[in-house]
Amino acid sequence: MNTKKIVITGGGTGGHVFPALSIAQEMKARGWEIRYVGTAHGMEAKLVPEAGFPFFTVKTGAVKDQSLKKVCLTFWHLFWGILWSIRFLHQEKPTAVLGVGGYVSVPVCLAAFILRIPLFLQEQNSSVGIANRFLGRLAKNIFLGFPQAASYFNSKKCINTGNPLRPIFYQQPFHYDANSQYLLILGGSQGSKAINDAILDFLPRFFTKFKKAQVFHQTGQRDFDSVKQRTTGEPFQDRYCCAPFVSDIPALYQKASLVIGRSGALTVSELIQMGRPAIFVPYPRQGQNDQITNAYLISSHGAAQVVEQGAGFSDRLEKTTLEIFEPSVLERMAQGYSALRFGNALKMIADQMESIAKS
Repeated sequence: MNTKKIVITGGGTGGHVFPALSIAQEMKARGWEIRYVGTAHGMEAKLVPEAGFPFFTVKTGAVKDQSLKKVCLTFWHLFWGILWSIRFLHQEKPTAVLGVGGYVSVPVCLAAFILRIPLFLQEQNSSVGIANRFLGRLAKNIFLGFPQAASYFNSKKCINTGNPLRPIFYQQPFHYDANSQYLLILGGSQGSKAINDAILDFLPRFFTKFKKAQVFHQTGQRDFDSVKQRTTGEPFQDRYCCAPFVSDIPALYQKASLVIGRSGALTVSELIQMGRPAIFVPYPRQGQNDQITNAYLISSHGAAQVVEQGAGFSDRLEKTTLEIFEPSVLERMAQGYSALRFGNALKMIADQMESIAKS
């Protein structure tokens, strides 16, 4: 058996894929071979090959909130996906399999259990989806982004690591300056029209109250042109900057005294590591909503405020921003993150994998 090979599986969204790639890079740096199994249609199909890792696809599908016909089709794909995964793992002979969530992880993780290959899970959110709830029964260990997720699993299997982030987030302590008066607005990788519209509505009044404030606004590609047109001249000139997408997010976090944005697991985890106070606007989703759970978890520690979309959203977001954009308030909020940090999640997860290889 190759004692330095890991199969990583999962995806669909960046929230699953980016932590997986961070782990893959760390394992590669330690001399491991990486194989990644995902779907042909998820974000992993683009991001994994771009990162230079061998990528394989397997068919599966969702069962939650689906028609009977689609559920039957999913189980048909799952059956053949398990057979394909058994053959794939038998050929690759990895030391371990790591599932990072999403329905695509199910056939590969089931195959690992059948073949008695050590199975690990990485759960990003404080609430847990159907796939990882089921697979948690089969896993050797589950690496938790948030300790509250332990309630969905056998607690003896859970290891509190925090979410794995890019190495830059662990390379240095990040000083926080509550007096910087730098407001960072993030709407997720695709942007958020609701956040964009609300921000543009109250920024003139924000600039009037906070004379030295600077704003950076990540708009998303769809709204960038319209936002750009609406923010020329006073009071935006020399105090406001916008871009459709941000590549060097750590540099912006470093400047920020307050962040307004969505509450996906990775954004929340980055803010925990950086210690930046936030106003979270959870993405509105029916049923299980990870972003709402994540947002209120941070709020319960005093490090964030939550403003949900709905009636009066723009007025409520303005009121909250104007109230907390004060150095004394922000400094107190930043201190709330201390109880949420676990250290270097990449190192903790990779060390666990290394111990399997040695044994």
